[in-house]
Amino acid sequence: MTEKTFTASAALPTVAYITSHVGQVTVTVNPNLKTAQVKVHTADSEGPFVDAVNNTTISERNAGHETHLNINVPKVNGGSGSTSVVQIGGSRFSFNGGVVNTGSMTGVTISNGDIWMGGQQIVSGGRVVAQQGAVVSGSGLGTITVEVQLPANSSVDLQTTSADLSITGDLNHLSFHTVSGDIDAQGVRTLSGNTTSGDIEVDRLAVSASVSSVSGDIEVESYSGNSFSANTVSGDIELAATPAATGGVNVSTVSGDVTTRGAGHLNVRPSTVSGRVRNR
Repeated sequence: MTEKTFTASAALPTVAYITSHVGQVTVTVNPNLKTAQVKVHTADSEGPFVDAVNNTTISERNAGHETHLNINVPKVNGGSGSTSVVQIGGSRFSFNGGVVNTGSMTGVTISNGDIWMGGQQIVSGGRVVAQQGAVVSGSGLGTITVEVQLPANSSVDLQTTSADLSITGDLNHLSFHTVSGDIDAQGVRTLSGNTTSGDIEVDRLAVSASVSSVSGDIEVESYSGNSFSANTVSGDIELAATPAATGGVNVSTVSGDVTTRGAGHLNVRPSTVSGRVRNR
C-alpha cells in the first residue's frame, strides 16, 4: 500500500478540484465534518501507480466563504494498464499496458495473443500457462483511488479520462469532464458537465442540470428543480420528476430513447431522430 493524505486547515465548505485520469474517485459529504480530508492510494508497492501517488499534489486556498482544494494526480506513465515482468533464466521481459496481436522479437514470439518466451509458452488463449522456471511478477491490475471527505455545502469539479466518480451524501454543485468514466451521485443541487461514453446517474437533483454525452446514458431518479437540459447522441435519457419540479425540460438524443416520469406538469421538450419518446 502506498498513500498520500491531506487535511485542510480551514473549517469551511470546500470546492474540491480533482484531476485523476484512471482508477476511482470517491467523495463523501459528511455534515459532521469540519475540514476536508483527502487520501490518494494504490495497493501497489512499486511501479507507475506508486510514482503517480507519490507525485500527487494537494493544495489549499482560502476563498473567503469557502476553501478551494486542488488535487492533481499525474497521468500514469505507460498508460492505465498493468505492468508485468516475466523472467526466464537470465532474461527479463517487461510489459506495460501494450497489446500486440502478432509479431516477434529476440527471444519472444507473439501470435494471436499467444506468447512464447525463450522457447517456453507463457500465455495461451488469454491464460497464463508459464512453465517451470518462469517467474511472473509486477503490479497486476493496479489502480489509483482518490478518497475525498467534505463538509456540508461543498462542491466538486472533476477532470478525468477513465476514472469513475462515486458520491455519497449531498453536494452543492458537481461539474465534470470525463471521457469514459461513470458518474454516480446520491444528491446534487446543481449539475453540469460532459462525457463521451461514461454513464451519468443521479439519485436526487434539487435545482438544475446541463449535461451532455455521446454514447453514455443519463438518468436522474428524482428531479425537483426548475431547469433541466440533457442531450446525447446514442445514449438513453431517463428523468423522473417530483411534484416540486417546475419550468422547462429539454432532452434530446439522436438514436437513444427518452423516458420521462411524473413530468406531466412540466414543459417537456423531447427530441430524438430514431429513438423512442415515452412519457409515463
